[in-house]
Amino acid sequence: MNWISNSILPPKKKGVVRFMFPAAASIVALMSASVILSTEASYVRLEASKTTVEAGGNFSVQIYAYAHEPVNAIDVTINYDSNKVSVEQIDRGQSVITIWTEDPVITDNKIIFSGGTFRRGFLKEHLIASVDFKAKSTGPSEFSVSDLLLLAGDGTGTEVAVSEVIDSKLNLFIYDENSDPAKIKVEATLNLLTDLDGDGKITLRDISAFMAAWHDKSAFYDFNSDGKMSFRDFSIILANYFF
Repeated sequence: MNWISNSILPPKKKGVVRFMFPAAASIVALMSASVILSTEASYVRLEASKTTVEAGGNFSVQIYAYAHEPVNAIDVTINYDSNKVSVEQIDRGQSVITIWTEDPVITDNKIIFSGGTFRRGFLKEHLIASVDFKAKSTGPSEFSVSDLLLLAGDGTGTEVAVSEVIDSKLNLFIYDENSDPAKIKVEATLNLLTDLDGDGKITLRDISAFMAAWHDKSAFYDFNSDGKMSFRDFSIILANYFF
């Protein structure tokens, strides 16, 4: 479904985007260092199979770890809202982790993964696990990474530098047959698309992340679903921030 509509764009405001760009660029330039993915740090990111799901429906969240130097042990907590979703199953069949210190621990609002590999360590990005959820009640639901610990396969258990990235958080919107379609459209647009850091609002941090990714033209930032990241997408995120 396409949640973007022209109604979220300020009508006939071309001048607004043109004159706001220099100001936004100046402020964002000061913030860009905190959101650009660093090659000097490792991280864990989340990826959802859906961005909107009907109450009672199923979806999955994949957990990936990126290692900028060999990592042979990981401990990480995935936070979720147990009032909104429930854990159905955890699939570790394709995991880079081959030795689990214990089965994933599921508590209220948290899943804790802890384990390692037989190898000296893994590099680059690998799947840790895939978690199947069931949507329970309507509204936005957030997932996030916390308490991340990565250890180097150097024989001394050195702690590896980690960073928080945009995809360390993600939002899902749950709806049902009684949901107001207009509200779904607005919530899905603001919370799922242009809220890039998943904090529930559109801020300069989101704009900074968009601008940092401008050179690569990633489809992740294609807000209007035209198949490409363009200046129109920049207009959309600016409109959501200023209006």
